[in-house]
Amino acid sequence: MNAAECTRLGAYLSKLLGSPTVSVVSKSAEEADVLVDGKRIAALLRDEDEGELSYSISLAVPPAPGAKRNAPIDDVERARLQGELRKILHAADLDVRARPRKTDSAEVYVHDEFVGTVSVDEDEGQVLTMSILDIDLDSEE
Repeated sequence: MNAAECTRLGAYLSKLLGSPTVSVVSKSAEEADVLVDGKRIAALLRDEDEGELSYSISLAVPPAPGAKRNAPIDDVERARLQGELRKILHAADLDVRARPRKTDSAEVYVHDEFVGTVSVDEDEGQVLTMSILDIDLDSEE
């Protein structure tokens, strides 16, 4: 990813999360790192399919001490995840909400804007996945 693309993504994430210390740094044409306070917190992948450009962020959330693998995301775990994500992303207005009839994932919002899902991953524990469409970045200009 080029510098302009990383700058646009960083500005979008900073505004979305309400976190002025978010930035994006390119690793290759298709990959970048998401940084908060200069520390890498997530991977960002660029995907272009049939002329449509999008980006996917994958952020592993540290498990609770003694947590069972593939444990459901219940009220207590949602509260813990919310605290962890607020701390990691410096996003005070981030909320982790239950999904109807689902216990293997939760929805993540900033104010009332849906930003992603936290899902149980067999290898990584719990992972926040966020998708950004190129048109989302256009609205920032």
